[in-house]
Amino acid sequence: MNDDAWKEVVAAAAAGDVAGATALCREYWERTSGPAGGTDETIRDFTSRLTVWEQIELWVGELDRRPHNARAWKLLGYAYMWAGLYIPALLFAAEQALWASHAHAEDEPARENLEEKVELCRRVRGGDAGAKAELASGEKAFAAPFERFPAEVPFPGAFIRMGVVTADALQVTAALVAPDLLGEEGE
Repeated sequence: MNDDAWKEVVAAAAAGDVAGATALCREYWERTSGPAGGTDETIRDFTSRLTVWEQIELWVGELDRRPHNARAWKLLGYAYMWAGLYIPALLFAAEQALWASHAHAEDEPARENLEEKVELCRRVRGGDAGAKAELASGEKAFAAPFERFPAEVPFPGAFIRMGVVTADALQVTAALVAPDLLGEEGE
């Protein structure tokens, strides 16, 4: 993944051209059959420049093209997990994406890592403050800050086919946003 085409993706993202970088990324993956190869650092360098919402859109698009890509499921699960800090309902979507990756994982250490992430999501959903702090520290390291919530958060078509969700996107409303983020304005 360290070829010139991938360097263009990273350079566009570094320059703040998220739309251009995402388009170049999709073109690159069409030529290389998706994000299966390379090191985690090359993907992380690119995706850490994207917000969780942009990451979700990227991975949903990838999975709609290649629904058996274990790495894309894992990275979508991570993006939903971090987005779950803001919209707790997305933690369930994170668990489902991580389980999908688990189903395609080829080695035991990868499966164990995914099981740990699912457990982290469950702990956050259960109100575990330590788990939420752990999740928040990961989000800050692997996603760019955002200023606005999206109007909707997409789901991969496979989620509808598997019965995980009934719509292709979650409509974002103030009622879905984590109460501790709204503060006095949301009261």
